[in-house]
Amino acid sequence: MAATLEKIYEVALHHYHMKLVAGREGLSNLVDWVHVVEEMDYVHFLKGRELIVTTGIKEPDDAQLLEFTRRVYATGASGLVFNVGRYIRSVPKEVQEFGENNDFPVFVLPWEVHLVDFNRELCNLIYRSEQEQDDLESAIRKAVFSPEKKEEYLPVLAREGIHGDTGLTMVQCYVPASGKTDITSFYYRFLRQCQQILTKRNLTHVVFHHDRYLTLVMAEYRKEIVNQVLDAMKRCVLNSAEGTEMYLAVSEGETLIGNLREKYQTLSYLCRWAADKKQTLCRESEIGVTKLLLAVPDRRKLWEYETQTLGELERIDQETGSEYLKILKIYLEENGNIQEVAAKCFLHRNTVAYHLKKISEITGKNLGETRNRTQWELAYLIRNLRKLLE
Repeated sequence: MAATLEKIYEVALHHYHMKLVAGREGLSNLVDWVHVVEEMDYVHFLKGRELIVTTGIKEPDDAQLLEFTRRVYATGASGLVFNVGRYIRSVPKEVQEFGENNDFPVFVLPWEVHLVDFNRELCNLIYRSEQEQDDLESAIRKAVFSPEKKEEYLPVLAREGIHGDTGLTMVQCYVPASGKTDITSFYYRFLRQCQQILTKRNLTHVVFHHDRYLTLVMAEYRKEIVNQVLDAMKRCVLNSAEGTEMYLAVSEGETLIGNLREKYQTLSYLCRWAADKKQTLCRESEIGVTKLLLAVPDRRKLWEYETQTLGELERIDQETGSEYLKILKIYLEENGNIQEVAAKCFLHRNTVAYHLKKISEITGKNLGETRNRTQWELAYLIRNLRKLLE
């Protein structure tokens, strides 16, 4: 797991007598680095997720310390440590109240502590935690993209408590190409938010960006926990991506190490299916029989079936300007209700009946037979699959 303030606090409390004075609810905050900042003007250089240490040598009075705390918090820093004893005698009450009200951890560190030793040990802890997380991410990536290399990733996953029968959940996020959004920048911010969401719930997880998808894999399958994570992710999208379209797809059923590649492929399609329908969140079960089509290893056979079933109608439509494909599709969707087809195509019902008769003559298939309808419906599913995968 990545380094959290709670993990850092446990070490700093015993080795350096650091004490928490406010903001306990924020101890799940992730920490990327420990950084000493002494001047208000330098705060804007922070990138977020730092643990900030200050002696107060430049901002010694209570009002300045409160303003300093507010600015540090605004940058997205994980917490603030006051090195008390010389320039700062104690943490002002207003600063403590700010920390409590904003779940922003505020600590005190005795002046006698050598900051060089403090920073070195905590940064080493952060580095080791990041290395462990990187190893876990590499293992999950191999399980998804190189599942045959089991000897490389299974031991790593086992060390993290993930075994062949461990229930997992995969969530995929997709942002369609658009000039409005810097996708790389957006995914970077959203990835960090997802990491924080999962860390706060103490879930073993990996979040990575590949192609146009952000993929999240967590060692959790209980519906109530997964729904909490999804709700938090949707809130992040609404809060941080004004004007950005983003679509989420979540796995269902048995999700294990052994089928992560299959799940990844299914959710990649489902994200595009969701974007096509403008549906923010889609679940694996919603695509029905398309799951079986996605599992076909040689998709050329699917494309051939589609062409054999719909190709002649398409050729005639292109040559004559007819709309046989459209009429047939709506006819299938409306379960053969000619009146509904006429309404949706803006045609007289007799005209629709004539076109349906022509379709039957061209294809040599009776529209009233269930097996023929099934073949056409399957061909339309394949056509939609092909369109979304291109």
